[in-house]
Amino acid sequence: MKEDWILDVLADLRTFAGKNGLGESERQIDLAMIAVANELTSCRIALRAQRDMSHVGSFFGSTAESQNSR
Repeated sequence: MKEDWILDVLADLRTFAGKNGLGESERQIDLAMIAVANELTSCRIALRAQRDMSHVGSFFGSTAESQNSR
């Protein structure tokens, strides 16, 4: 997904923090990375479910139309 770039930015910040003795910042960035990864996963699941449901609606719509034309 194109939004994954944010994880790369956070990884770079975490590396910087680790190399410069910013341990608490490094830990907080780890938590932020987990939160972002979880949120991106949730968005992907929601988009996939929405896409799957749109196919179901078109299936049932075409089934109902074919039954009404009889």
